[in-house]
Amino acid sequence: MMSLSRVDLIFISRFLKPATILPFAQQQPASRWLRHPDRTLHTSMVRHHFLDARDKDHEKKEKQLVVHQGEYFDNATKAKNKTTFIEVIQFYLRKNNIYRRGHVEFMYAALDRMKDFGTNRDLDTYKQLLEIFPKGKMVPQNAWQVEMMHYPKQQQCCIDILDQMEENGVIPDDELGYQLKGIFGDKSHAFRKYRRMMYWMPKFRFANPYYVPYNLPEDKIELSKLALRRMSVDLQNNVSVFMSNELPLATDHTYIVSSQSPYQTQLIQQHPVEKPVFVEGGFNVWLRSASLSYFVLRSDCTENYAQFQVTKDLSAKKIDTFQSLMFEEEKPQSLVIPPSVHEQEDGTVLAMCITGTSSKDSLASWVKFLERKNPKLAEIPVIFLLRTPEAELEVVNRAEKKSDVAR
Repeated sequence: MMSLSRVDLIFISRFLKPATILPFAQQQPASRWLRHPDRTLHTSMVRHHFLDARDKDHEKKEKQLVVHQGEYFDNATKAKNKTTFIEVIQFYLRKNNIYRRGHVEFMYAALDRMKDFGTNRDLDTYKQLLEIFPKGKMVPQNAWQVEMMHYPKQQQCCIDILDQMEENGVIPDDELGYQLKGIFGDKSHAFRKYRRMMYWMPKFRFANPYYVPYNLPEDKIELSKLALRRMSVDLQNNVSVFMSNELPLATDHTYIVSSQSPYQTQLIQQHPVEKPVFVEGGFNVWLRSASLSYFVLRSDCTENYAQFQVTKDLSAKKIDTFQSLMFEEEKPQSLVIPPSVHEQEDGTVLAMCITGTSSKDSLASWVKFLERKNPKLAEIPVIFLLRTPEAELEVVNRAEKKSDVAR
């Protein structure tokens, strides 16, 4: 039997030390450029390994390679569209047909520029991008290669492509699955990601009852209509469009998209003249990647809502008592009309709007337009409580802050 020295036993024990293998769904991504963990002989998330002989500045050099490969797209003289994007991919394949040098960096550069070319939601473009991977060479041959993530750099690049497809709502098809099977095999981490997408994405595609289309209208007025219809819970809600230049005293000429239901008009007619109403905003609403600022005309809680809450609390207390459970004792209770969906705890919503400039003058014009259908609104005092949506988030540069303190 072969005898091993103490040094050999220490080396083998370090080499065969069991690694903490996490499910791929629980692994945390790394940087934006190359979001794969640095793996050599294990699948754990340890960033440095005792056998890792790469240069310390390898991430910086890889980022430079990504920028260099991006020149293929930056030097494109034609219009930025799907045809030009695919032509750039075909040009790279003709130039690097045998060795495919820098193909991972080229694919990362292509991912960063897909939105500029308008191909980030096109399934055929992603298939063309996956054609850059060589076929059959990176298929794992045994279980160790499968779990050790055979060709980790290429597999993580493919997973990042699938991640971008998922972020843009692009559902893969069977043809893309056959592509991945021929590139990495059906046991690889990349193919596992594909199978998860094929299972979950069709289930959640139309799970939202208030579906927002991916291709949003470019017209700001139509986009504002879509946002107000999505926020309005009353089915009888009416969306109207006004132009402020119709008013002679308006100084800010822009569009005003207003939303109000007939029941909200009735609430304004029942509102006391001595109590003011408030114009509050702007509040942010997001439709996919588009952000809009909307404003609300509201009043304080109505007496009907307060009385309903008191009656509801008293009824809950009676149900909880032991006597009401043992003895069926009926006590007379006052009848209260339940509040509508517009009457909330923090106030009653009377109308909503989105203006082109979100200025105080455009909101004053909106109130003037509301007075046409709500004549009583002219007798009610209106208080403007405005704030800018950007005031909620403030980015502070820590380096500049430290330099200011040092001064």
